[in-house]
Formats: sequence, structure tokens, C-alpha cells
Amino acid sequence: MRVSFSLILNDRAIPRSRVGELPNLPPAVAIVYPVEGGPFEVERVRTFGQRWFGGSRPCYVVDLSDHRRQANVTKTPLTCKDGGHRFQATIDVGFRVHDPAMVVARNVRDALTVVYGYLTDRVRLCAARFAITEAMAAQLAINQELDREIRLPEGVTIYYCKIQMEPDAAAARHIQELEEARRRARLGVHEHEARLGEARSEVEIEALRAAGRREREREERAALGSGPMDMERLLSEHLVRHPEDTAQALTLWGQVRAAEAAQHEIRDQRHAEMVKFLIERGVVREVDLPGLRKGVLGPGAAGTGVAGVLERPDAGTAPSFSTGTPPQLPDYSSAPASAQAGGPVQWGGSTPAVTSAPPSGLIPVYLVLDTSAAAAGCLTDLGNMLRSVQTVLASSPDVAAAVRLSVITYADGADVVLPLTEVSWRTGVPGLNTAPGCRYRPVLRRLRDLVPLETERLKEQVPRVLRPVVFFLAVAEAEDDTEWPQAHAELMAHTYHPHLVACGVGPGRVRAVQRLASRPELGVVAVEGADTAQSVVQFSVLVQQTLLHLGRSALAGRMELRLDCPQGLMPVPGEH
Repeated sequence: MRVSFSLILNDRAIPRSRVGELPNLPPAVAIVYPVEGGPFEVERVRTFGQRWFGGSRPCYVVDLSDHRRQANVTKTPLTCKDGGHRFQATIDVGFRVHDPAMVVARNVRDALTVVYGYLTDRVRLCAARFAITEAMAAQLAINQELDREIRLPEGVTIYYCKIQMEPDAAAARHIQELEEARRRARLGVHEHEARLGEARSEVEIEALRAAGRREREREERAALGSGPMDMERLLSEHLVRHPEDTAQALTLWGQVRAAEAAQHEIRDQRHAEMVKFLIERGVVREVDLPGLRKGVLGPGAAGTGVAGVLERPDAGTAPSFSTGTPPQLPDYSSAPASAQAGGPVQWGGSTPAVTSAPPSGLIPVYLVLDTSAAAAGCLTDLGNMLRSVQTVLASSPDVAAAVRLSVITYADGADVVLPLTEVSWRTGVPGLNTAPGCRYRPVLRRLRDLVPLETERLKEQVPRVLRPVVFFLAVAEAEDDTEWPQAHAELMAHTYHPHLVACGVGPGRVRAVQRLASRPELGVVAVEGADTAQSVVQFSVLVQQTLLHLGRSALAGRMELRLDCPQGLMPVPGEH
């Protein structure tokens, strides 16, 4: 468990004369006197009168020494770029007090909470930009960003900071498994190449052996003499190699010759009977006898003698289409491209279904609603506004496809009641509840964290993401009027800073809207004397009209943010 570290050495104010009695008093301290109705006073050079008459004056003692601490980031999850793995970080930090009056005024009892709170926030944002395998790159980036003196609003200066980042245990196991898989894959490639080499070697050796056998057979045939490769030649070669089979081979050969002679006799007898039949029936005439005789008796005639006479003169030639209609080939010129390329085609009607083209640009939109106690009377109207926005987007699917909507409520803190999503009829409308307090700083810091992270994730999904737009509804007066401008400045200084449309519907909201709006023309306020609930309804109309215009401009690939104030709202007057 981390021990707290207080820069204020006394728990309650003590007389100036008793400062020396404090235990473990460091050499560098500042004496801070509370002043009734005014700021705290810091003792610079103590005069003789102060030493004589101010001994009983109550004061606080602030440690001005340099301090170095190390800590491991364990409670704050450092999620990497893919959102599924986490880094772990060790922080080595040095800090000192630069404004002891501010330390006492803000009652900084635990300096480590202030310092580590700032640093872990910066480390978490940096970690979200890198993959889990890029721990060294993430460490270099955050150390470069923090390589300077950082003055915190609590009066503490961070003069030294080094961060060491590495994957946590689960991510380290994941990376180790990936590396082992890569090694196995590389080893498998080498084994595959080795087996291929062995197979090629076996094939080449077998080819050499077969070539040797064929060469020996050619030499043996050459030794036996040249001639046609017939049954007698094969039988001679066999008897040369195996003379012990001579008697059996001669017997078999005699039977083959006797069978051939008997077949020739039967064939000639059948031919003669057929010719005699054809002559008796008048099919063969006297003029056909020379050709018939040649076909029957000619030793080079192909087929039977009858075939030599009756075979058509054009047999064996290609058919001709000179007098007929050539066959029609199927026409694929009008088929779908997938059919022409041989790919799968789904036939579902006369024309294929047309799919809607994806939007040329995607725009994130954030609705930031005041749910403090001052907005209790218009909570129903705020809920109706969310349902109206859903109806407008769901009724225009093309516009809804180009818009991602998120809803954030704020009072003393900030809650994301609807994460960034594409709105449809199935989108659940979040319920709203009031809460005590009203501070702008938490919701502005939540926007500073969410907008860059979600913009980067959208850029991984679509080719183009347009600059985000924030609709900020202010009803109550901010309780942290001196703190939230710093968070607003940090939000607007980011690379992905949004267009911030501010609308004030409560009394005295003009100055807040002037400071909240990212440009003067993006600030609107309710007209003088308007009912707060009715002003919320007019704000709903403004949001719906602007969303439709934004979505249509995003479909065209451009960013057009234009406000048309409905009746009951007016542009905020300029600052004087």
C-alpha cells in the first residue's frame, strides 16, 4: 500500500514561535500565514518587528525540499492500442513546491496523489496509441513528453520524471506465445525446405537409375540388330536373356500362329458370303467389282473388303456449314462481372440489388447534458430530446450511417450514458437522473480522454473521420469556475480538438457560453425571460437540425457546421 506524503508539516495552524519544535524539520521550508478575507501570505524575509510581535501569529510550515519517489502503476489500467492488453509502468519522479501558498490554500495533504494522478493520466493516454509489442516506443514517447518542468495548479512542480513501461504478465505471455509461434513457423519453413531437398534428391537419383536401365536396354537391342518391334522381336529378346524358356516359348508361339490362321480363314469365308449376298441383291454391280476385288484382296486395305467398297468418300473429314446456319454460341456479354470472371453469381431477379455506398466521411458527435439539481424541472424534456434525436437519425439511415453519437451527463462528476454508436431504431435511449453539484471540469476532462481515443479507433475502421462535434448544454452555474478553464484549454489544445457548440439556458449563462464555445459563432443562449424547459425544447430542435446538416455534409465528404437558431434561442453576444 502506498504511504501518503504531506508537504504541509503541521496538521493545523501553530504559532510562529513554535515552528522550531516541529519534528524532522527540513532545512528548506516556507512559513505561510492565513489572512482573513484575503490570500495566504508567505513569509519572505522576517523583520525584527515580525520576530518580536509575530511570535503568536498562526502559520503553516511547507516543505520546500526536492523529493524523489518511485511507484508502480497498478490501479490505473494502461490499456494498449488494441484495447485487449495492458502495459505496466514504473514511475521515477522528482518534485518540489513552487507556490507554498497554493499548497496550503488547496490543502495538499498527499503530494503523491497530485503528482501520480497527473502522471498516470498522461501515461494512460500515451499507452492507448501503441500496440502491446511497442512498449519501448511508448516509453520513449511519454519520456520525451515529460522531459521538462511541469507546474501543477496545486503549487507543485515536477522537475524530473522517467517512466519505464513494459507489458503486464498476461500481455508478456501473449507476446512470448507469438514469438514462439514465429520461431516454430521459421523452423517449419527450414524443415520443409530440407524435406523438399531430400525429395528432389530421391527423384534425381531414381531418374539416373531409370536412364541407366534404358541405356542398357538400348545397347542390348542394338546388339540384337535393328528391326521393327513386334512379337517375334520381343520373344527373341526374352530368349536371349532366358534361354531356359525356349521350349515353352516356341510352343506358345506355334499356338498363336495357328489361331491367327484359323481366324483368317473364317474372315475370308464370311467376306465371300457377304459379297455373294450383295451381288444377288443387286447392291454390287459389275462396275464395282474391280474396287471390291481390290478391297477384299488388297493386303494394305484398312478394315474389311466390304468397308473398302462401301465407305463414304467424305468419311473422316470435318463437317461443313456452308449451306446451313452456323451453331449459336451463348452470349455472356450481358452477364454480371462475377459470371464473366468465373466467380459465383447469385440470381435473385431481373436486376441485382443495389447496396448503399459507404459515407465519404464519418463524424463523431457528443451530447453533453446538464443533469444537476437546477435541471430537475426540465429532465423530462431532456429525455424527450434524446428520443427525438433517435427518431430523426433512425428515419434517415443514410445520415445515421455517417454519424456516431454519444451522450454524456454531468453534475458533480461526468457519466457516459450512451457510448459512441450508430443510432437506429434498436438503440436504447438512456434514462436521465439528477445529481447534486455542478462542475464543468470533470466532463471536460472526460471529453479530453474520450475524443482522441475514440477518433483513433474510428480511423482504424473507416478511411476518413471528420473533426468531432460537441453540443454542451449548460443550465446551472459552475461551482468550479476557476478550475474548468484549464481543462477546457487542454481539450482545445489537442490534435483532435472538437468543435464545441455551447448553449446556455439558465440565468447568467452568457459568460460561461462565451468561454465554452470553440468559436464565437458556436455559442447560443436562451432569450431573456425564457422558460428553462421551453429553452431545452428549442435546444433539441437546434441539435436535430444541425445533426441532419452535419450528416448530409459528411456523406458528401466535407465538414459543414452551421447553426440556425430556432425561436427562443439567439447567438451569444460577443465579449466586451
